[in-house]
Amino acid sequence: MLAKLDHVTKRYVKNEGLRDLTLDFPAGQVVGVLGLNGSGKSTMLKLLAGLLFPTSGHVSVFDGQPRSKRSNIVFLGERDALWPWMKPTDAERFMGNLYADFDRTRFNELLDALEVPRRKTKTMSKGERGRLRLAMALARDAKLYLLDEPLGGIDLISREKILSSIVQEWHTDETILLSTHEVAEAEGLFERVVYLRDGKLALDVSAESLREGGKSVVDTFREVLT
Repeated sequence: MLAKLDHVTKRYVKNEGLRDLTLDFPAGQVVGVLGLNGSGKSTMLKLLAGLLFPTSGHVSVFDGQPRSKRSNIVFLGERDALWPWMKPTDAERFMGNLYADFDRTRFNELLDALEVPRRKTKTMSKGERGRLRLAMALARDAKLYLLDEPLGGIDLISREKILSSIVQEWHTDETILLSTHEVAEAEGLFERVVYLRDGKLALDVSAESLREGGKSVVDTFREVLT
């Protein structure tokens, strides 16, 4: 099993981010992680990335602790931490020095495909910076990609370009977990959908079984979470 959460609870000072969550993720899936604000989506992805530790339960990636397997994990969070003076060439140098698996050729191909301008990030739109951040993430040669709201707050054209690139860059031995509020636009990407509510698992279902039952991912979102 590529990644697993076994009866995981994550408590914060005033609330619980996750409550007794058990899930496993084999290789070769694109999984939608869906839920309302505060449902535990980001907490789950950060636990799998090794950025948080569970209060109870066990999280494993490649049969080990997530922090010990970071060379095979890519985490793209909501926070835009790009320096204002940074150009794509600076991002390429930074990522290449930091990660041995960073593919510079692939990065530049992604820049072209995503139409990222070759100028300082302080002059880019939010969508352009989002596309740059995605290129930086997908240019790494990993097995587990954890993408937390990569479509959040950016324009329609950028969202379409990002979704197209995720599809094109995915390989059958890789697993992508994608958290998004843009459910309608992303649902064609998902093979499996995990719905979270108040830190608990509300539903874990294949997208194909939903379609066979005459439902969409969006319909099920409304039924399960609202």
